[in-house]
Amino acid sequence: MQQSTIPLWGQFNTELKRFICRKTGHEDHCQDLLQDLYLKIFVNQAKIEKAQNVRAYIFQMAHNVLTDHHRRTARKNVLSADAIPDLELATEEPGQEYSLAGCLRSMIDTLPEIYRQALISTELDGLTQKQFAEKVGISLSGAKSRVQRAREKLKEEILKCCRYEFDKYGNIISCCGN
Repeated sequence: MQQSTIPLWGQFNTELKRFICRKTGHEDHCQDLLQDLYLKIFVNQAKIEKAQNVRAYIFQMAHNVLTDHHRRTARKNVLSADAIPDLELATEEPGQEYSLAGCLRSMIDTLPEIYRQALISTELDGLTQKQFAEKVGISLSGAKSRVQRAREKLKEEILKCCRYEFDKYGNIISCCGN
């Protein structure tokens, strides 16, 4: 079983490494993901051999490994409400992946008051949209609309900040400063 996996891996190794390394932009992550992919190829060898297009099947597996990696990374980088104000006081230069988080609060502060208040209350202070509606004396649907508009306006500010590369589903796969 292992003998046929090695030629299969060797046949696509260069292309897969190029594909994964280009998407991750980090050599260590690339190597880790390649190892994950190799393990998946080994475990699913019988399925792969039955596929009509082996190359497409393996590249779909690589895409899935990358998607899982980006999801795990995104979950790790989610900031709590308490962390955002502290970022403004940090004396160290943040890493590239946190450079956007460092200016996020200032972007929120540029929003019009009604949107800033909606976003801070629901996203940072932890109020539900229903609690926010009651607090400011508007309907629940009005609160939901306000929060949604606030998110859209914040997204516009974030997209002005950097150049992003998106996958076919609209997910960010890379970011470069202007």
